[in-house]
Amino acid sequence: MNLEMLMQKYQKNLSEMDWMILGYILENEQEVMGLSIVELGEKVHSSKSSILRLTKKLGFSGYSEFKYFMRQSKQNQTNLATANLIELQAKDIDNTVKLAQQTNFSLLSQALQKANTVYCYATGYSQRKVVEELSKMLMLCDKRSIVIPVKTELDISMSMISKEDIVLFVSLSGETDEIKENILSLNARKIPVVAITAFSHNFFAEHAQFSYFYYSTPFTISGKNHIAQSLVGLSVLVDIIFRKYVTYLNNEFEERM
Repeated sequence: MNLEMLMQKYQKNLSEMDWMILGYILENEQEVMGLSIVELGEKVHSSKSSILRLTKKLGFSGYSEFKYFMRQSKQNQTNLATANLIELQAKDIDNTVKLAQQTNFSLLSQALQKANTVYCYATGYSQRKVVEELSKMLMLCDKRSIVIPVKTELDISMSMISKEDIVLFVSLSGETDEIKENILSLNARKIPVVAITAFSHNFFAEHAQFSYFYYSTPFTISGKNHIAQSLVGLSVLVDIIFRKYVTYLNNEFEERM
């Protein structure tokens, strides 16, 4: 368990101020581990009592226990950075599965069953390949599914999408600016939106009726300036979503028999 997973677990209890404080902590982990609760409050322009309440919302007895947790998490991250790449892959898969085990998929399964059409859009080429596989699998369940390949076609399709449909967005960051207007338009029209992103507090997830997260740890290539990032966690999560949907359909079928 790390701080990001705790944030996901208790996200419904967190206020905007809590998210702001946690954002600062994530960006300045090393510094925060050396700060007192009063000093951290000064850094984030918040009170000692606000930070104490935040730590308790995350399940800690107080700030001292929270800092101990942070130090342990940092050590785990350091160990991860020196691990081999196969271990990094296993960690992404394991964290994605653990997060999924804490997540309720039943409402999404119900929404998918009721939807006339599932519209799917991915913000990158690699994500789109995963979405295309999901679309094929949904069609095995006699669910009409359409993959929208580019932003121009998404804009054209907007007028055809209705409340009886559902729109699924897959992204790494969940912060693609050119798509935000589409999501806000769908929100205004009460059309269900699903966001599947790498774990973070992001725009897509915040404005979706259904939000699901995967893990993707970047790694460097020796002698190169490039950073690689695998989407194996995304593939695992999408497969879980499909299996949960099939399980839901199977249970519905058995109840009717």
